[in-house]
Amino acid sequence: MEQTSQGQRESPILISSATEQAGRYVYCVARAGEKVSLGAIGIEGREVYTIVHNDLCALVHHCRAQPYESRDPEVAAAWVLAHHEVVDAAWKRWGVVLPLTFNTIIMAKQGAAEENLVAWLEAEYESLKGKLDALTGKAEFGVQVFWDPVLISKQVAKSSPDITRLEEEMRSKPRGLAYMYRQKLEAMLKKAIEVKAAEEYKALYDMISRCVDVVHVEKTKQGPEGRQMLVSLSCLVPQAQLPRLEAELDRISGMEGFSARLVGPLPPYSFC
Repeated sequence: MEQTSQGQRESPILISSATEQAGRYVYCVARAGEKVSLGAIGIEGREVYTIVHNDLCALVHHCRAQPYESRDPEVAAAWVLAHHEVVDAAWKRWGVVLPLTFNTIIMAKQGAAEENLVAWLEAEYESLKGKLDALTGKAEFGVQVFWDPVLISKQVAKSSPDITRLEEEMRSKPRGLAYMYRQKLEAMLKKAIEVKAAEEYKALYDMISRCVDVVHVEKTKQGPEGRQMLVSLSCLVPQAQLPRLEAELDRISGMEGFSARLVGPLPPYSFC
């Protein structure tokens, strides 16, 4: 499959109706052999329809053979959202899909764009079927775990003999010396919290990974209302294992200073 590069652009003066139809924008591949239109639900209201090979289909719309580009972040965000909405509609209709990345465009090179796409479906048929089979009955979920850093700091300080001893020594020292003790205390507490964070992360990761098929680690973000995100995971979850995952997250939320969030179900964007 060929994907257009950011450098390939055509002069607006030379654009014709043929140029407008030269490419096929591909949203996803689904396990379905039906030729059907999903209507004008694509990017910029384009009609989305299926191109079929045996019992597989690709969801596409007609486009120029060049990527969608805009300096306006709101326009770009609307395009990405439309892409996701088409994938979601296909996922809900057929139950399992392989999402493709935004701006995947098949070009009319050594054959028409549709012919090239069918040739790709044919060449990759067994691989695509295998991937779809592996995703059947499963959905992607985002799992996030937060903790209260203020409460955790108090717990760590209270449970550490070294920190407790240093606090007691600091109270008996003159003001200038007490300042030095406080700096040492803050450094010791920071290190202890880092150690606890690593321990909790490993325990939480192990706990969550036992409830899912596959886990991808994501970057942590700012937590809500002063809470700190400790864990951010994308998980591929079989339908039968979802209650177990939900139960574990409920248990985590019951731990003092902790809370958990489950986002989904979603098409398996992170696992294709």
